[in-house]
Amino acid sequence: MLRNSFLEGITRYWWLPLITGLVCIALGIWAICAPAQSLPVLAMAFAIGLLAVGFFDAIWGFSTVKHNPGWGWDICLAVIDIIAGIWMLTMTPAEMTLTFLYIIGIWLIFAAFNAVGLLFSASLFSTGATILATLLLIGTLFFSFWLIFNPIGLGLMAWIWIGVALLCYGTYRIALAFKLKNFRNRLS
Repeated sequence: MLRNSFLEGITRYWWLPLITGLVCIALGIWAICAPAQSLPVLAMAFAIGLLAVGFFDAIWGFSTVKHNPGWGWDICLAVIDIIAGIWMLTMTPAEMTLTFLYIIGIWLIFAAFNAVGLLFSASLFSTGATILATLLLIGTLFFSFWLIFNPIGLGLMAWIWIGVALLCYGTYRIALAFKLKNFRNRLS
């Protein structure tokens, strides 16, 4: 009964992870395809993206309070997203550029750990899909830690690692959204 209640609650808003996944993929593609753009522009877009992702994650967390035992972690991640976005928007371009490299690494680590918790608590995916989702999240963590511990040393490669990490996380979120939608259709 608890499992059905959990699935009914989180599947109702299946489209919210889809939106966050699309935002992350868009930012990831932009990071890879626009190296000629200045880092402050990407940092500004990222700060605005964080606000958008935080907003949708907050809706997701509050919408699943009754059904998701991990809803508190979703709200925590949303608050971190919103605070980091607002904080970055109040900085000078030079401060924002340097902070961006650290913030994105830390944000992706929190997001990946939150996703791992949902992945295993919900048991939404088949064994093969769980392995693929886990690999995407491990990729997200790998590139995030690499970025945090060597942001300046990565130089121009930072664009690629930021983009790949966002693509991994965004792909996971989209897969999660469609899996939730499939469960929703089966429960109806």
